[in-house]
Amino acid sequence: MAGKLLHLLGKLNYLMYRIPRIGESLVRGQSRMAARLAFHMPILGGKRSSTLEGVKSEWFKFLRLAGMQPPITQEGEKEFEFEVEACPYGFRRPEEKGVCDACMDLDRTYVKLLGGELEVLESIPDGSDRCRCVVRVRG
Repeated sequence: MAGKLLHLLGKLNYLMYRIPRIGESLVRGQSRMAARLAFHMPILGGKRSSTLEGVKSEWFKFLRLAGMQPPITQEGEKEFEFEVEACPYGFRRPEEKGVCDACMDLDRTYVKLLGGELEVLESIPDGSDRCRCVVRVRG
């Protein structure tokens, strides 16, 4: 169910992103707002942490709510990498790179609220066969 909903959201975001002059700002704004709402939800929301283990635990709890369980591919003292083999929004084509990045503001904002920083290292719309991200603990 979450997968179908995210694909629909991806299509809607793509259409909104294409609105001249304001589309990108609209998608980024709604993505950041969705992250803040999700973080502050009673019971299901996130908890800020200053440790890698805390940020990782809360981040993967959030991803599981979206029906995702990506593997951790590398882990260090202050960061970990994970990969997603298929975009949950359904983005695959090069012309979807911009809307993909705008939608990733949801993830970046949520991880920031948890106490970390998320960086997209590779993305499917950018030509990779998977999305590869790193989460670093701030501080």
